[in-house]
Amino acid sequence: MKCSRQSSVIGSGLCPLLLMLLLGVLASHAAETEARWAIIVVGSSGDQELQKAYLKEITDLHTLLTGPLALPSDRIMVLFEDPSLKPELIRYQSTMENLKAACRNLAGRVKRADSILIFIDGHGSYEGSTYKLNLVGPDPTAEDLATLLYSIPAARFIVVNATNCSGGSLSAFSREGRIVITATKSGMEKNQTHMGQYFIDAFRNNAADSDKNGRVSLMEAFSYLSLKVEDYYKSEGSLQTEHPVLDDNGDAQAQSKPSPENGEGLFARTAFLDAGVLSGTREDMNPEQQELARAAAEIEKQIENLKYKKKELPEAEYEKRLEELLLKLARIHAKLSK
Repeated sequence: MKCSRQSSVIGSGLCPLLLMLLLGVLASHAAETEARWAIIVVGSSGDQELQKAYLKEITDLHTLLTGPLALPSDRIMVLFEDPSLKPELIRYQSTMENLKAACRNLAGRVKRADSILIFIDGHGSYEGSTYKLNLVGPDPTAEDLATLLYSIPAARFIVVNATNCSGGSLSAFSREGRIVITATKSGMEKNQTHMGQYFIDAFRNNAADSDKNGRVSLMEAFSYLSLKVEDYYKSEGSLQTEHPVLDDNGDAQAQSKPSPENGEGLFARTAFLDAGVLSGTREDMNPEQQELARAAAEIEKQIENLKYKKKELPEAEYEKRLEELLLKLARIHAKLSK
């Protein structure tokens, strides 16, 4: 398959035929090779109406995780200020001691190859250079939280801190192999946030699936929630007091618009909350198809890596490497489609 020199650079640098192939291949999904886990923690609300809103939020998230995203409920730890409001869902009151207990529970079950979602909401505070999460009882700092949560031996963490002041927690949570999304760009944005619900909405009915491959990446979810937050303040006619940012390269320099130019977003583009299943169910795939799906996922990651190296390569070399990878994906897609 050849592209003419005139047509080889269109939009993202792909010729039309290869772009079509890539979109087709991206509809393939890698088979799950690791277990997924989640910790959902909402601290003290300080307000009955806010408490109701947070309860709805974690209920929505739990329903999403155990439903479309197929995460077993026994792999989800939910902490809330009043467990009696929904005892079938909430396992712990949101205290520091209970968070420690939840982490100990998972530390004994989670394997190195696993991934874990950490979803935090409620009230944060920021004084000087210290972020704290307001729990029932003593309030942990961002450093306390990171030390505790990262004691769980998972290789991949997705940390979503939807609290106000959450940007102040970035330096503690930012590490290699971590995707960190915060509702605010710094600890100084102290008003109530709305990002948490928009993060959940991004996965509902694949609302944020911009490339139409049947699943939502963390990058797609972030782009979706960022637009929704902006639209919310515009509709209210008020000054935007929360600015979501993402960090996934471990430099703690989170960005509101991740791109190859600023080095953020590479891992978020190929990270998902779902099980990574090919079209259909896992039972539908034979061992050969599962292996092909894993190979496709690996090539997709190589393509994203290449995009982030585009500025370092001569144009001809970049196009050559990209075409080679796309051809490999096309061949895999053809085999999977049989």
